[in-house]
Amino acid sequence: MKMTQPDKPNKTPDDLLADFTDRVMDGKTAILASSSDTELRGLEETVMRLNQAFPQEPLDEKTVKHLQADLKSRIRKANTPTRPAWQSRQSRQRFTLVFAVIVILAAIFITIPFLTSGTGDVQGTAGFQPQSIALLAVLGGVIVLAFWLGRRK
Repeated sequence: MKMTQPDKPNKTPDDLLADFTDRVMDGKTAILASSSDTELRGLEETVMRLNQAFPQEPLDEKTVKHLQADLKSRIRKANTPTRPAWQSRQSRQRFTLVFAVIVILAAIFITIPFLTSGTGDVQGTAGFQPQSIALLAVLGGVIVLAFWLGRRK
């Protein structure tokens, strides 16, 4: 017993859409195929809009080169790793500044005992000695400098 194949098998919606798209791309039809399937009709309308949106004539060489260069730069940008915030140059500069200020302050506090008078006399009056005033002025200057250098630009 031999099975006979029908002359025209029922086409699937995919086949119908592919046939319609081929006709549109060849410029043979600009009319939507009458179909009872609303999804297929919506897809056919999308094919028509896409066909109208793209230029029919080929692009000139200058435009093609420009598009290729733009694509290559976007690919390069996408492939370059981004640095985390803690590795940024500004963060490193601030860290270096804070470290330098801490070292300066530590050096000032270490040298305080050596800046007092060497006579060994205990003064009976309260108040600042001239060395203490200079030390406070230097300390204040370092703090002001640290804030000025660390400000946002």
